[in-house]
Amino acid sequence: MKINLKKIIPFIGILSFYWIFSCQDKKDESVESIEIEEAPELVVVEEKTDEGIFSEFESQPAMKNWLSYHQSKESPLNLSKFNLQEPQKLEIIPGNVKGNFEADFDKTYEPFLIYNPSKTMYLDIDSYNWEVGKDGFPMYNSDSEINLVNLADKTINRVAYYGPSYWVEDAFWVTDSIFALLENNDENQPSILIVNLKQNKISTYTYEDSLRNQTADRSYIKKRLSDKGIKVSP
Repeated sequence: MKINLKKIIPFIGILSFYWIFSCQDKKDESVESIEIEEAPELVVVEEKTDEGIFSEFESQPAMKNWLSYHQSKESPLNLSKFNLQEPQKLEIIPGNVKGNFEADFDKTYEPFLIYNPSKTMYLDIDSYNWEVGKDGFPMYNSDSEINLVNLADKTINRVAYYGPSYWVEDAFWVTDSIFALLENNDENQPSILIVNLKQNKISTYTYEDSLRNQTADRSYIKKRLSDKGIKVSP
């Protein structure tokens, strides 16, 4: 097949003209006329170490009771002295308690279960840690375990474990997947653990006050049990 150059050459010339004209336009365009998309502003969120971190918790009955109890003691708590420690990864292993969906669950503990807002999970901070003796008074385990029970899939997992010198005094849910553990120890140094289940993260706020009374006991736990009908020793 023969190519008719007489017909193609004019067409090539027209394309060349438009290409040169376009390049000239780009060359003459000023920098100011070119729109540059701005990068999104970087927002830095600072960790709060004063009472601001607890402002959203103050409406929680458990937090109110805990703070009120300790602030009425000889060495009251000062929220500004709770300081954030290095975050830790949440370690979850199978728990050692019965769920309330099991036939052999001891209904003594039902009033002490702490449900999340949607009632799909609950915290059990009691059933591993004490049992009612024959005399009707609680007998305390030297160690303690905090369990998370998922009612949807009927799983029971341990989310915290403590030796004899540490214990959880109370707990509450912040959201469906975030809860707080209110702790104390034998040196009377309270701490607050914020556990985020979605992020598998624990944020710990420890109390730092060298002048605080160093004597601690489990009197808050006894009060919490007594408030729900369990006989406790004086």
